[in-house]
Amino acid sequence: MTPRYSFPMPSDVGPVGSGPDGPPELNLRQRWLLRLPRIKAGKDKGPLFGRLRNAALKPEDPDRAARSRGAYELSGEELVAEEKRLNDKERAIGLLAGPLATIIAFLVIHHLVVNDPPATNKAHVSLSTYSDLFIVLIILSFGITGMAMWRKRLYVGVVTALYGLAIFNLGYWGFGVPFVMVGAWYLVRTYRLHRNLRESTASGPSTTSRPASTKRYTPPALSQKRLPPAKPRRPRRNAS
Repeated sequence: MTPRYSFPMPSDVGPVGSGPDGPPELNLRQRWLLRLPRIKAGKDKGPLFGRLRNAALKPEDPDRAARSRGAYELSGEELVAEEKRLNDKERAIGLLAGPLATIIAFLVIHHLVVNDPPATNKAHVSLSTYSDLFIVLIILSFGITGMAMWRKRLYVGVVTALYGLAIFNLGYWGFGVPFVMVGAWYLVRTYRLHRNLRESTASGPSTTSRPASTKRYTPPALSQKRLPPAKPRRPRRNAS
């Protein structure tokens, strides 16, 4: 007796959406789900505070950190020379920032003078004030160039940061923020090099060792005077 209905064998059944001869055809949603990162079931996630800290602060790459600290991991005479004077890279940045600061000072003061409200307005600023401000900005810009030529890292950082703050306070934060960041970069490098130099000199062998002083007071020893020898006593005579 022939069966009325025939069912396919398990070997003939393909996956959903697949043809008889090819792989399954995935729609857009299925392809997007496959691209998502897979979650491992047996992985220890750690405490909640640690996961939030790792999500907010990206862990530092050890190789990249070693390359970035290479400029500060000096020793001996190289560290002393690097701490005292600018290297060629820092000097080139300072020599480029100085003329750029002069051009920005011209543009900023010119824009302020042109857009200054009339004298009847309370927001009006006198021309002498703009002239004084322009002189200050020019002195700071020349100071950046001069300190870079003399290879003074600390002074370049201070003058550059002051120039950036001055431009930022005028409302031109697009010009001021880069100078503040460059000045902070110089100051951070100065601090790190000085710290490494201090630690390297402190960890070296000391030539002379002095005992640590204490606050305890020790009175001087009193010299004892020698007493003369005692005279022998005469025996008493009994009165008769």
